[in-house]
Amino acid sequence: MKLGLNSISIWLGFIMILLVISGAAVFSFSDFMSDELFGKKRLFFILMLVAYSVYRSFRLYHAIKQANKNDA
Repeated sequence: MKLGLNSISIWLGFIMILLVISGAAVFSFSDFMSDELFGKKRLFFILMLVAYSVYRSFRLYHAIKQANKNDA
């Protein structure tokens, strides 16, 4: 795969997935912002972060698949 705009977007997508998953872990396993975000709102926010990371992972998988298909 050549270094280009597509590979930069793939790396940025990978970094975004790591950030979102780490954010979900912080909200799940610590009391960060527990005074403002608690109960069902906190659970909904965590589930939303996990769902977004799954969505971004799916898009990243297809981007990598398409980039490998174009290189071949």
